[in-house]
Amino acid sequence: MADAGDEPRVVAAGRGAGWWTEGLSLFTSSFWTWIGIMVIYIIITVLIGAVPYVGTVGHWLLSPVFMGGLMLGCRALDRGEPLRVAHLFEGFQGTHFVPLMIIGAVNIAITLGIAALAVVGVMGSLKLADLAHIGSASDPFDALIGSASEVGGTSLLMSLLVLVFIAVFAMLNWFAPALVALQGANAIDAMKRSFVSCLRNWVPFLVYGLIAICVLVAAVMAFVGVALLFGAGALFGGASADSAGAWIAMAAILFVLFLLALAVVALFVGPVVFGSTYAGFKDTLARADPAPANPAYR
Repeated sequence: MADAGDEPRVVAAGRGAGWWTEGLSLFTSSFWTWIGIMVIYIIITVLIGAVPYVGTVGHWLLSPVFMGGLMLGCRALDRGEPLRVAHLFEGFQGTHFVPLMIIGAVNIAITLGIAALAVVGVMGSLKLADLAHIGSASDPFDALIGSASEVGGTSLLMSLLVLVFIAVFAMLNWFAPALVALQGANAIDAMKRSFVSCLRNWVPFLVYGLIAICVLVAAVMAFVGVALLFGAGALFGGASADSAGAWIAMAAILFVLFLLALAVVALFVGPVVFGSTYAGFKDTLARADPAPANPAYR
């Protein structure tokens, strides 16, 4: 049980931008080590995902474990110690492993539960009985339009609920691996404290999220620009001439460019996100650390 000293601190809105800045500082301080870590992590993720049937489950279970190790690496940098590729695997060692795995298991259970509720809600909203009696209605067309409107309204409601679920899910997980790896919290307590910290600091997180959206838009624009630069526009023109080969070539080039874009984002933006997560944890949840911190990240 967390004591009063473990209660999340509320920070100023500007810290949302500061987290990005500190994350970038952590990244540039060990640039090539971070790149090596991300290359290994991407390869491991691809290999795990390729395992039939259990690959997705394995990814969900192990992601918090890897995240815990990266938080240990960020703390090492913050203390002026070197970042090592081995930090990626430190979540598998000692007492951290089981609680980090439990976070992944809880995430799977929550996702399956929400998915089941969503399916039940959608099936109930379709009102199949009403649709089946359209033929007996005085105006079948009006009955069909009315049913479609109800389904459309339900779809909008479900979309909003999905967005809320994504937000809650992110809040439960944002600081949870750091709390387990850096403070020895159990999985459930870590997820609760992560949620409370995010909720209390919703203003700086709003700033943080707006910056993330700007980064995402910039990445999409860069992707479109590169696609056009490499001749996607010309291929579109060729495809309009009813050339099946041009369509296939266009799709292949865009797919390769998309994969390259994802790799670039993972390699260069991923470490900044990890560092910014550690910065947010340090601001809102970290206890007083007797070890001297690196002044470059203050």
